[in-house]
Amino acid sequence: MTTDRDTDANSPEAPADPATLRGITAMCRASNLVRRELERVVLSDVELTWSSYDVLHLSVSRRPIDTRTVAAISCLTKGAVSICANGLENRGLIRRGRHEEDHRRILLHPTAEGLRLIEDLRPRLITEAQRLLRHPPTGVSSEAVALIVHITKALSTAA
Repeated sequence: MTTDRDTDANSPEAPADPATLRGITAMCRASNLVRRELERVVLSDVELTWSSYDVLHLSVSRRPIDTRTVAAISCLTKGAVSICANGLENRGLIRRGRHEEDHRRILLHPTAEGLRLIEDLRPRLITEAQRLLRHPPTGVSSEAVALIVHITKALSTAA
């Protein structure tokens, strides 16, 4: 089966060699290490995982947002989004509601406490991420960090 992704004339041809896979592997390892450090240093203080932070962040930045959209954007399963939403709702950080036109869709709305938490966490996460990219943890190659920085800059200029 062919998808739009397979036939997109605008997509650049990726080199099909072992170096490509090594580069992707290094970038994924670096991203995982940075994520784990952000969880350990910043998010654990407020008893959040990266997934629960992402669900809360998306509910704040795209309010309201339905759980299907959260799952698609965050690359989490709908079940994982539900688990995160349960914890966030139990802590009073979000509330759930039904979509006006399609009652099967569940919308996530941040509470005032959820908004305050995100506002508090954002600068701490930015500071820690910058520190990690300047002084990467052991096992993170400088090339992988450079690629993360390059992607981050490209995304910020595209926005």
